Amino acid sequence: MAYPQSSFEDELAGSVVLLTGGASGIGRALGQALLRRGSHVVTLDRDGAAPETQAVEGTSGRSLHVVGDVTDPEANQRAVDLAVAEFGRLDAFVGNAGVHDGGATVRDLSPGQMRDLARRILDVNVVGYLVGACAAADAVERADGTMVFTLSDASFVVSGNGAGVAYAASKHAGLGVVRSLAAQLAPRVRVNAVAPGGVPTGLSSLAPGAEAEKAVYGDVESVVEQIRSINPLRTVLSAEDLVPHYLYLLTSQSRGLTGHVLRPDGGLSVA
Repeated sequence: MAYPQSSFEDELAGSVVLLTGGASGIGRALGQALLRRGSHVVTLDRDGAAPETQAVEGTSGRSLHVVGDVTDPEANQRAVDLAVAEFGRLDAFVGNAGVHDGGATVRDLSPGQMRDLARRILDVNVVGYLVGACAAADAVERADGTMVFTLSDASFVVSGNGAGVAYAASKHAGLGVVRSLAAQLAPRVRVNAVAPGGVPTGLSSLAPGAEAEKAVYGDVESVVEQIRSINPLRTVLSAEDLVPHYLYLLTSQSRGLTGHVLRPDGGLSVA
């Protein structure tokens, strides 16, 4: 059954959502979509000027931004406390912040480099999700709310998708986070995820030995063709294309789902 967009808008209007990694890519697209539907959005990101925190003209949704690292317990708690103080509740937590490993393999790195890279990747992609969920759990439970996490095709596929071993390990672990939280927080909180295939976004990677992160997708045209070539549908989705999957999981239209992963990956699961 196809649901009209208005059903999303009706239910999301006035809802309060905490979103991590909202400065670019999927997080930015989702933040803007929520604001257009009248949701109040609190973002947590290292970027001090997340684009989607700007008000969207013609909507009643308000936006607030907390500058901080998603692995920092205090930053996560500040974001939760801000949402509750300003809006009276927290209906949903969306764990979206992530970092890539640049496709690094064990043959590319020294043991010390692998340790440092893996620690940072796992810290953001796994510990960040756990810390955020821990900070948000009580408030979301009081609202009988939802949690939605961003996973990846690398949660299931380990070759041909540009993911290195540390990133794949983190996204496999993320799947465990989603399933465990779904079991622990039921029946009052539903916990689900979206696992896209390759999406040309602002995702950054931490190359071995690098002092700073850099964009994963530098040459967008070649990346688009690479993504298209590996999935059966020969499709490349944008961040905006993925938004309806998140909106579905954030509303009661998905009330029968928990511990579930939507996989808009062009059919990689059957490749």
